Amino acid sequence: MLPFATRNRKLVFTEGATSYSEGATEMISNISKSTFRLRRIPIQAKCFVFVLIIICIYLYGSIYLAWGQNRLTKEDFLEVHKCPACYGQTFCFSLFDDQFDLSGMSKYELFDAINVKNVHYANHKYQGHQVVLKKLAHDDEIKIIDDRLCKDAFRDPGCDLARRMVVSKTGKDIQANGLLPQHLKDTTFMFFCVTHKLIDRVMDRYPVIGSKGDQMSMDDKLQILYTAEVNPEPLMLLTFPASEGWPFPEYYGACGRYIVEEYNGKSLADFYDAPFEKRADLAYQMLKMADRLTSDPEWNLYWTDLAAGNFAVDPAGKLTYIDAENIVVVDKQASKIANKEHWNDLSESVFVECEDGHTDCLSFDVDKMCTHYLCDHNYYAVCRNMLSKYADDRVNGGIPHLLHDMPPHANDDWDLDNLLNECTRPHQSQGRIKAAHKLLQALDHLRNIPAHIIPDTKPGHAKRIPVV
Repeated sequence: MLPFATRNRKLVFTEGATSYSEGATEMISNISKSTFRLRRIPIQAKCFVFVLIIICIYLYGSIYLAWGQNRLTKEDFLEVHKCPACYGQTFCFSLFDDQFDLSGMSKYELFDAINVKNVHYANHKYQGHQVVLKKLAHDDEIKIIDDRLCKDAFRDPGCDLARRMVVSKTGKDIQANGLLPQHLKDTTFMFFCVTHKLIDRVMDRYPVIGSKGDQMSMDDKLQILYTAEVNPEPLMLLTFPASEGWPFPEYYGACGRYIVEEYNGKSLADFYDAPFEKRADLAYQMLKMADRLTSDPEWNLYWTDLAAGNFAVDPAGKLTYIDAENIVVVDKQASKIANKEHWNDLSESVFVECEDGHTDCLSFDVDKMCTHYLCDHNYYAVCRNMLSKYADDRVNGGIPHLLHDMPPHANDDWDLDNLLNECTRPHQSQGRIKAAHKLLQALDHLRNIPAHIIPDTKPGHAKRIPVV
């Protein structure tokens, strides 16, 4: 039996080898056929497949990295290495300590390509509140400013500003004489009417590690200058803080080329279809803001840019002005010295019609703002760009003015449409100021009318509809 068993085993082995050989031959044949078919695919299709593979790998890598690491702890993302050509470093510890995590699309680096405004959202990991991180400008805008500062340092575009800014022409002057109005004037709207008093206020409130005022470090002064060159919003939020009643977000700090500030809710644009009493309340708050910006005993702040995207509404219905870049700051005492003869005269903004192709027709005269105790410009800006029929809806993304579709009693009882027209195009001296004060009274009433109350046929009366 043994020889027979041996022969069977040999036969089985031989058959297996034959089967294995045939399988390998078939596999090689299939590969050859696939290679032949691949060679016959047009070059455009091959390129498409290759690009598709690269995109898939990139997407997978981006998603993996988003879940695997926190970009807010990375110095390269925050560009801390570019300081003092940055906005500060007072908030770096909170970010490097992994206290905040990016949320929504901000979490994924692949969306940075379409996030041209460089605005990110994040949540505090332990307290849960949301914050906003802003780079304050588009990358192209920042590069233009960097190259200009390189030129001031007698270097080619793209120079190492972290090293060269301090030895630039302006840097040496600041080191020798301190931060002066001539260094900040005309950098942006905030410093169009710059005075020593304004600079002192900025420096006194600027958060630094160590002393302030005259003892402020050179790096801190250069950071103030760089911030003013790019976007003065953090300086505005520090100098006129929300804690003192100014209608701006709370400022938390900066790290490299990002600032961190309070998240104040949805855009005002999301409320243009809200019930009229809700929109009347938002309009009332907006006019109160205009009043607050020009009623301070020492300072006047004037809007030069007003659109729905500049405002946010929190869950409690509070309105906040969230884009503090384009605001003219006026030292009232200095303006009196500059224009002793006509300082007491009210400066009235002139209505300008929109021309074809223009998307923002809000006119203003900075020289008059800087030389008068009061301008009615903020009231004009609110009525012209936001509330009246003259509002250019292109500024607000194609949406109508905030007080569209007024109920009959708004005009019958409060003459609202006429007051808005007078606020925008006054027919008498100081007519805009008078109309604005009447508007506040009317809107205060209209925002408090319950939904189940409608006007009666007689002016000034209303009849109550039972609530079902």
